[in-house]
Amino acid sequence: MRTIRARAVAVFIALAGSILLTMSVTSGSAVAFFSGGLFLDVQVESPATLVARGAAVDVPLEITCNATGPVDVYVQVTQRSGSGVAQGFGYTSVGCTGSGQRVVVRVSATGSGKSFKQGTAVVEAQVFGCRPNICGSETDTEVITINR
Repeated sequence: MRTIRARAVAVFIALAGSILLTMSVTSGSAVAFFSGGLFLDVQVESPATLVARGAAVDVPLEITCNATGPVDVYVQVTQRSGSGVAQGFGYTSVGCTGSGQRVVVRVSATGSGKSFKQGTAVVEAQVFGCRPNICGSETDTEVITINR
């Protein structure tokens, strides 16, 4: 189980790095979004819901996109937990409808041995997608409430 989590974290870091590299090599993110008609938007919503006594959190998002094919959605949750920090990553793939759609991403606590709890947390969500000849991403970071 730990190997799967380590691989998931490694994939997330590699993909996030690739996205940042792609954005820095192009002439800017605004060009990526508007020159090819690509529209991507992600909004973190509150509250999130504890799962399995804090082993995971279900995070609601609002995704709007017009990419051809599915978009990749990455979510990171960070929360103070006792004297440490609980953190986790989640991923899903979503088909674009051209209008807003509610998506829930399950984020599993990883690494530190700390679980999520009721209270506030910082959530960063990123959506990455493409249309012919253009790709881009959009990010939202919010402080949310986690409920049972």
